[in-house]
Amino acid sequence: MTGPVLRAERVTLGYARRPVVHDVSLEITEGGVGLIGESGSGKTTLARAFLGLLTPMSGNIWYGDQTLKKVDLRAFRKDVQPVFQAEALDPRMRVGRSIAEALPRAERARVGELLEQVGLAPELADRRPHQLSGGQRQRVVIARALAVGPRLLILDEPTSALDVTVQARVLDLLASLDTERLLITHNLAVVERLCRTSHVLFAGRVVESGPTAELLKSPAHPYTRALRDAVPKLGGEPPQARGRTEAVPAATGCPFRLRCPMAVEKCEQAPEPRDLGGRQVACHRAEDVLAA
Repeated sequence: MTGPVLRAERVTLGYARRPVVHDVSLEITEGGVGLIGESGSGKTTLARAFLGLLTPMSGNIWYGDQTLKKVDLRAFRKDVQPVFQAEALDPRMRVGRSIAEALPRAERARVGELLEQVGLAPELADRRPHQLSGGQRQRVVIARALAVGPRLLILDEPTSALDVTVQARVLDLLASLDTERLLITHNLAVVERLCRTSHVLFAGRVVESGPTAELLKSPAHPYTRALRDAVPKLGGEPPQARGRTEAVPAATGCPFRLRCPMAVEKCEQAPEPRDLGGRQVACHRAEDVLAA
């Protein structure tokens, strides 16, 4: 297979016929792709669709040159593996057995090798999850995903439950792996480390897409800038919120306009994504945001 492993083409997703992700198009390209946004922005819903766990209300998810409706699921599950948070491990199952479940019977001797690949001693295979630290459990989850030799890892907040030093070790591990990755997170430092390209979601819509370093250095959408400015800086002043952080997304026009400090009358019309210096931005005032 050449090109992106997965891509979304004008995908709308929802629950009980209520859309929560709207008309999203993106592809998972080399170098890692990040989905950034606050809780409820649609990141995990989109990840579920990429894993084939949620059928689009409209649009398609493509795996190579086929939609997910038509793919060989055995090949797909081997190529695309989720990495959930460490709590996903069965507490009743020993670590070695948990990893071995993903392997053919003839290859189950590889459990020790996989543990070593993620920086764990093979002897830990005999332990249960509660006997491991949070960082160790997260590495076991990664080892289990690597067991089938995937081409793509879909990672949903893989470091959110870990302390800072353990996060650093897990990030070093993920950065060293020879696999493509889709990272769902609200942690900008993590996405900057692991993803060459990022997409910013607000209220189920992609509001800005482009190279991660450029997005975080000079955001072109007020929401991207608000996310960046909300990150505390060591030794600096406390973050200052801009606009109404409590306002719900607008039902018409730009969904961010009720919270946006730069909203004008034109924002009552929904902005279309447009190219701006190598990135896509859905904002009428993107040039003003860059200049601010």
